[in-house]
Amino acid sequence: MKKANFIVSGLFIVFAIFIIAIAIGYPPSNHGVPGPGMFPIIISFLIILASISLIISTIRMPKEQDTAIDLRSSKILNVYITMGGLIVYILLLPNVGFISTTSIMLILFIKWFSKRSWWKCIVISVCFTLAIYVLFGSVLNVPMRYGFLI
Repeated sequence: MKKANFIVSGLFIVFAIFIIAIAIGYPPSNHGVPGPGMFPIIISFLIILASISLIISTIRMPKEQDTAIDLRSSKILNVYITMGGLIVYILLLPNVGFISTTSIMLILFIKWFSKRSWWKCIVISVCFTLAIYVLFGSVLNVPMRYGFLI
């Protein structure tokens, strides 16, 4: 488990540094309004802090808690399905569009993890997707119009 914690922490630190490097290239703030790079940078710093915290807690971990992780067990199946679904979502998002891909992803994930009825999954996912779309498009002025569907 210690080895896995160190690997995951390192990967997340590298990922966060990569995001910071990209976000620094975004336009600066405009008349006191934060620029589009502010939130990715803040979130990346939080990821780095969480990763450092995991490294420190792993170093302090007693030997009894260092157990092996079985990556082939049936309990890990949900993780693999979720990762596969997110990869498909990321690949489809730029070409298909935000509202349609996000709504479908949320419907499937909510149904998979919560076992709610289909109509509740649809209502929840459409409401959240539209709220995110309006928040970014109207409040934060970040256009999310791409793909052949919105």
